[in-house]
Amino acid sequence: MPFKPHYLLVVLTVYCFAALHALPMGGFAPRLTCRCIRTSSAFISPARFHRLEILPPGAHCRHIEIIVTKKDNTIVCVNPKARWIKKVIAQLQSNKRSAGVPISTTTDSINTKLEQRQ
Repeated sequence: MPFKPHYLLVVLTVYCFAALHALPMGGFAPRLTCRCIRTSSAFISPARFHRLEILPPGAHCRHIEIIVTKKDNTIVCVNPKARWIKKVIAQLQSNKRSAGVPISTTTDSINTKLEQRQ
């Protein structure tokens, strides 16, 4: 039986089709959904913060998510429109500016500042 290039084309097409449907559409992201189901606007003292995460909108979620891990390891999702959290973030960023460190919009700069305060 002679080799037919058409068979090779059919096999490659089936292989590519199967591979495309096996991979997730969002890539290999660890989470494909929002982490915060509910948010709270209740004030939490920054002295009780262990970690502050700010997740920008992206493929995983359409909304900005602010996640506070308290020192007792409880996790609270904070409403990003709450005035008190805006003030806390502005204060952390201004402390960075006064220290001569450039301000970054990533969560790492805020996490570093919180760890330095402890």
